[in-house]
Order: sequence, then C-alpha cells, then structure tokens
Amino acid sequence: MKVGLLTSKKILLSQSPLVSLSNYFLSKAISHTIINPWAINPDISSLRDFDVIIVRILQREYLWIAQYLEEMGVRVINSYRALFLSGNKLISDEIMKQSGLKIPRTVFASKKKILENVDSSMFPALVKPLYGRSRGIMCVKSVESLKNLRKKWIYLQEFIPNDDGVTRIYKIGKVVESFFHPNEGKAWEVLLPDEIMERALRCFNRMEMEIGGMDLIEGADGYYALEVNDFPAGVKRVENWLEIIADYLVETICTIGQEEI
Repeated sequence: MKVGLLTSKKILLSQSPLVSLSNYFLSKAISHTIINPWAINPDISSLRDFDVIIVRILQREYLWIAQYLEEMGVRVINSYRALFLSGNKLISDEIMKQSGLKIPRTVFASKKKILENVDSSMFPALVKPLYGRSRGIMCVKSVESLKNLRKKWIYLQEFIPNDDGVTRIYKIGKVVESFFHPNEGKAWEVLLPDEIMERALRCFNRMEMEIGGMDLIEGADGYYALEVNDFPAGVKRVENWLEIIADYLVETICTIGQEEI
C-alpha cells in the first residue's frame, strides 16, 4: 500500500493532522510520502503510482491538484467534488438545505441590491467570505454598516444568538460522531437527535465527503447548520481516529483492487 499525504501548506506544524497520520503510518510500517505543491516533481504525472492520496488543501488555488490526480486515475480522499462543494458556501448551503438541515436566513447578491432591498429584520448579521473556511467573518448590526465594505458581492447571513458554543459533527469513512465545542474550555462528545445525524450524513454523502466536519449552532427553535469543512483538524477528537483512517484506506484500496479485476 503506497499512500500520499498531500498538503497545501509549505511547512507542516507538529499539530497538523497529516503529521499525526505520518507518525502513525511510520509506527505501522505503512509506506507513505508527504507531498506539497512546492516539492512536486515538474512532471506531476509521477504521482500516478500512489494507491491513494489523502488531500488536505486549505487554499483554493491548489484544488486543481486533486482534480488532476483524479483525471490520472488516482484515488483521492477527499475528492475534488467534496473539496469544491464544501469550499463554496453558497453551494454547500443549498446542499445542506436539500439534505433537510436548517440554515440561517441567507442573502447573496450585489452590494447595490442588498443596500436597496435587504430586510432590516436580517440584522444583526454576519458577512462571510463566499469561499474558504471561517476566516474573515464580520458582524454587522445594520444595513448602514455595509455601505463602507469594499465588496461588489456580499454573502450575508442571519446571526443566531448563542453564548455557549458550536456543535461539530465529524465523519471518517463510516464513523460519524458529534462533539460540543464550548466558547471556553475543552470539547466533549454529545448525542444529537437522530434526524440531525441522518441529515448531516445525507449531506456528507451528497458531497462525497469521506473525511469531514459540519458546524451547527443551537438556536431558540433548534439546530442550524453553518458550514461543511473537508478534513478539519477536529477529527482528532474522534477516539482512535488514526486507526480508523488507516483501516478505511485499506478497505478503499481493496475495493479498488476488486474493481480492477
């Protein structure tokens, strides 16, 4: 079994999930290589020799690597589709809704149209970047606060009051667990209603997300889904997560072998 661990980070920090995976693979004598865009041979087709490559890309400009690997026939976890869909908030919102999950009231339009038409009941609200993870989020209290934003298009989402924290669902292959992350202190495992877990799993499957996470927040009328992330660092909270990933890789490679027979 030849495994690649592809990162978009130039330097991997010791707490990175890929570093933990690499150390675990070393302890189990699993052949693997850490790959990053700066170290790839000019002939990227040399990567076709890997049985499977686990991809953790935090910058959109490197998504093409996952797509290229798939076109070469390399098994990629997570797939390009999963990376692309989870990285676009507008599309992932729609998939979460179609999966039966509630999301906060959301508007995506040109700045001009929002200033002209947005309902004041939307506020306070969050201005979020359309792409990427939860970075660059801004809380605005009124439509007046939007006038000075240097944006042509605005993704505006209703703010759900909650002073306690966020609930996150983690998926590794067939294992799905949920944890509550308080605003202060350590996270702990929680049991969510069955229908929430079923709908979250439906969403993961529609995105083809094999290793991922979903953020939810509890409002006055139930849980709201906020976003889906591919291979979040929080998967490390799942007990025996390294062993689970290793077993899933073996199962995946065996499946590939059976398909080729």
